[in-house]
Amino acid sequence: MRDRAPGCWPGCCARTRHVVVPAPARREGVGVRRLLVGVVAAVVLLAGAGPALAGPGEDVLRPGEHLEPGQALLAPGGVHSLVVQPDGALGLYAGDGTAPRWSSGRGVAGSALTTGATGDVRLVAPDGTLVWSTATGGSGGTLRVRDDGEVVVTDPAGAVVWSAGTAQAPSTLDGPARLTADAVLSSPDGRYTLLVVPGAGVQLQGPDGSVRWAPGTEAAPARPDAPAPTTAVALELRADGNLVAVDEDGDRVWRSRTAGLGARSLAVGDDGTLVLRDDAGDAVWSSGAPVGPSTLDPGGELAPGASLGSPSGHLGLVVRDGALVATWDGEDVWTSGDVGGALVRLQPDGNLVLVDRDGTPVWGTATAGHDGARLVLEEAAVLLVGPQGGVLWQVAVPADRVPAGVRPADCARVDGPVPEADTVRTRSGIRVHACLAEAVDALVEAARADGVVLGGGGWRSPDQQVALRRAHCGPSDHDVYDKPASQCSPSTARPGASRHERGLAIDFTSGGRTLGAGSAAYAWLVEHAEAYGLENLPGEPWHWSVDGS
Repeated sequence: MRDRAPGCWPGCCARTRHVVVPAPARREGVGVRRLLVGVVAAVVLLAGAGPALAGPGEDVLRPGEHLEPGQALLAPGGVHSLVVQPDGALGLYAGDGTAPRWSSGRGVAGSALTTGATGDVRLVAPDGTLVWSTATGGSGGTLRVRDDGEVVVTDPAGAVVWSAGTAQAPSTLDGPARLTADAVLSSPDGRYTLLVVPGAGVQLQGPDGSVRWAPGTEAAPARPDAPAPTTAVALELRADGNLVAVDEDGDRVWRSRTAGLGARSLAVGDDGTLVLRDDAGDAVWSSGAPVGPSTLDPGGELAPGASLGSPSGHLGLVVRDGALVATWDGEDVWTSGDVGGALVRLQPDGNLVLVDRDGTPVWGTATAGHDGARLVLEEAAVLLVGPQGGVLWQVAVPADRVPAGVRPADCARVDGPVPEADTVRTRSGIRVHACLAEAVDALVEAARADGVVLGGGGWRSPDQQVALRRAHCGPSDHDVYDKPASQCSPSTARPGASRHERGLAIDFTSGGRTLGAGSAAYAWLVEHAEAYGLENLPGEPWHWSVDGS
């Protein structure tokens, strides 16, 4: 079993036979998907006898049917389409269709897609040469494109015998609906997950596995174990617009108090905020961002009630009781002292000041003369950084407060899941094992120098992996721990088998979007990632690990 990534859904697996290649060439400036819209709506029957063609707009390719170049399967909801491209490769498109989300690999122009009588799905070149196959002969399988973006081969009983690993977890729950332990919501970039953890209740987990929100918590907890476990076994978005957490008896243990306000959907945002929206798309309730922004730009202000936070959420900066206060896991580690301050302002000249209610500075860093300075919260320090990158002022977290586990320098020595204490968050915000951090920082900086901005998700907690198995494989312990990954939908690694749990894999994003085979970021990684010790999992352009698994 091999892992995959956040823009689709953590845990799924692609087992194609070829490495993904960039998006197919366009003709006369027309995108491939636009070129095929008419074909998808009405499959053109070519002259001459031959195997049956898939019906117009269908989502399945049955044994004995085939698709010609330029034809496609269309998911029932119409969002995802699997296209036999002019270059002879398969491409899965979604949204605006400017680049494929998945590709079968290098094709041969004129190839056709067929499902054999035994269930093997194959791309065959005009001369009869096999170009690509799902290797599912004997299954009696049918190729399907699902509404979640997954491409699968299912046997006559409906069991999945092959998957492309392209499923996208929903980020929105449309009411009335119920979120239980067999389902999850994920932010579009895959970094935040709303789920029900058996024995722990409803949780919004961040990219490092920490709990960022739970029913009944007014503000974001700063450390992974901060929220008290709840008795909630489900989160319900009711017809009256109320979001309600209920226990095993169906009794309410928390509510959003939004009945009658027209809430129709619950969404998980890329900033980790839960939002209830009405039919017009207006927010009627929000959980609040679990971690404040990590920077304050020139001219920016921080008022009481607002906060800055490091990417992990451990380090925070707030205005409280007339003082500027730095906290670590909710405990004060530094204060300016009560000087009657009402808000913090970063002046354009680079001076960070506390001002009173009249706007008069009552405390400052005495760093004027550095126009363009920015305030930055890294993992263990508050830094005022000058325009040339120099540190003008800082507050360091005491060394005894920062976790420091036993961290082997050689990633080859990491042979199983690791705790969060053995991981670090890189300067780009990606949490990985300490043995990989330096290389990831160097890779991200090199990419940025070439105009490619990379982000992504790395380490995944064992609880997250178990939750994914429960959602994708079934609710029982057998489903979670014993069922083969190939029988899950989407395919999901058994707990303990994921490189993400070791902190040795990254699901890269660029601009908040999962990498596609046609993206500039993917092309850059193909050319350069090996020099930094990362290999790509064939068929998943977003997923890179120390050994390509």
